[in-house]
Amino acid sequence: MSIFRNIKLLFSKKSSKIKQFEKQLQYTFSDTYYLEKALTHRSIQNHSEGNYERLEFLGDAIIDQTVSIWLFKKYPQSDEGTLTKKRSSLVNRDFLSMLGKKLQVMDVIRIEQSVNINDPKVITNIASDVYEAIVGAIYLDGGFVEVSKFIKRTLCLSEHLADEDLNYKGQLIEYCHTNNLPAPQFTIVDSRGLEHEKTFIIKVVISPDKSWRGIGSTKKSAEQDGAQRAISFLLER
Repeated sequence: MSIFRNIKLLFSKKSSKIKQFEKQLQYTFSDTYYLEKALTHRSIQNHSEGNYERLEFLGDAIIDQTVSIWLFKKYPQSDEGTLTKKRSSLVNRDFLSMLGKKLQVMDVIRIEQSVNINDPKVITNIASDVYEAIVGAIYLDGGFVEVSKFIKRTLCLSEHLADEDLNYKGQLIEYCHTNNLPAPQFTIVDSRGLEHEKTFIIKVVISPDKSWRGIGSTKKSAEQDGAQRAISFLLER
């Protein structure tokens, strides 16, 4: 039994790189299994159980919930449209990417050399995805209380850096709410190109006679493009 215990201890030891990154996160994992997955790109491990994609999915949902509750409490006088706009500015890909870069996730991610991490679009996508995956990893390791603390100190305390005016999706949602229009629906109608060089085309629909298309290198940037076209048209009427 002692042999197996020693083997387990050997493999559970944290590298100096992981320990240093935990200092960046201000969170110490009881088991680095989830953290290591959060820092593994699909180019290294294509199976969803071995890379960060499932954790990214989980983290996205947790961020939405935590930020919604935080904004609801912080702005008791704000209506639904205003709160939605504020939340959109805090959970969009560019803002989450900035948070990932501040945590220096690109220095620790495991990724194949074939992925062009000198491309700003690629960096933006990966840094955002890894931030969400880290949120998922902390939740699974330490629970909702710990992950809420992490989100508040990394995301919520950086609220002043979010640019609401450039968040066209939030502006469109608020416009529709203020003018008693149906909430805009965003649907992906097409995607083209290689995995790391995709172009997404989305359709923004408010009513059967009001729709616009948006194009972008990510789903969120395509949504922003479509929302910008929609808000520009509506404001010029």
